[in-house]
Amino acid sequence: MTARHRPLPARAGFTLIELMIVVALLGIIGAMLTTIMVRQQRFHRAVTNLTDSRARMRDIATIMPTDLRSISTAGKDLLAISDTSMQFRAFVGASVMCRFASATVVELPPKNMASGNVLTAWINPPAPNDIAYLYDDGSQGGNADDAWAPFTITDTSSSTASTVCPTTTTPAFTTAADNASRKYVITLATAPNPARVKVGAPIRIGREVRYSIYQASDNQWYVGFQRCIPHAIYGLVGSCGTREVLAGPVLAGTADTLTSGLYFVYYNKSGTRLTSLVNTDTVARVGVGIRTTAESLLRASTKTGGSMTGADSLRFTVGFRNRI
Repeated sequence: MTARHRPLPARAGFTLIELMIVVALLGIIGAMLTTIMVRQQRFHRAVTNLTDSRARMRDIATIMPTDLRSISTAGKDLLAISDTSMQFRAFVGASVMCRFASATVVELPPKNMASGNVLTAWINPPAPNDIAYLYDDGSQGGNADDAWAPFTITDTSSSTASTVCPTTTTPAFTTAADNASRKYVITLATAPNPARVKVGAPIRIGREVRYSIYQASDNQWYVGFQRCIPHAIYGLVGSCGTREVLAGPVLAGTADTLTSGLYFVYYNKSGTRLTSLVNTDTVARVGVGIRTTAESLLRASTKTGGSMTGADSLRFTVGFRNRI
């Protein structure tokens, strides 16, 4: 047989068993890689939740003390308290009376003035249902009968018109350079007495708010914030609106300060802890504590065999005006 007609050697190939083994190994490796990736994603989501939880706690450590330091328990600003909630009037701004635009409409100087003077300052701009405290000179000489008269704000607006808080007021609070500046105008529910509340009178803006712990629809506990509508009778507790989440999930709310996710501890001016929370005007300072835990991090670390729980806590104390 010539070389030209010699049969070609058979090509070597994979047997069916070998192919099945390769496919099985690829499946095992793919499953392992998928499991690792899922665990990594779960862990990173959990760490993100923990970071967000801690950031919210830092926000609370800034926001809540700012609101609390502005109130006076002697002035009945603390409306209702419990081991897990507080409702009070927080002061969000101050200004002076520029002029009466009408019997119930008050104009205020701009926040940023060309002269560099600061006659108006806001943490938050005034809004309907806030309370404007106007300084009432009273009818007697001196300050024996002077007082902060509360008026509910029914409407607010702002304007850059030169006719709002004009330079012609006596005394003048603005200059020609302020004519185009934005100025607030507030409408009051009742008219102040212009003989007692005069042009130039200081004004403080209060807002009724509530901090509390609550259980949401997902069965987790959160620290919430609510804006409230003042009661028609001044000094009584008003009704509060929708909660905004400030922190969470936190531990469940209880009356036990050793375990509660949010707790308030109240003291009088002698430093004695108050066990009766009826007379809010005797409170001189309050201790606030928050215990939060990232539940998703706990679940992620459990499923990956880890021991990370994600628990965290925060505590601070705030003293009130006119009581220390």
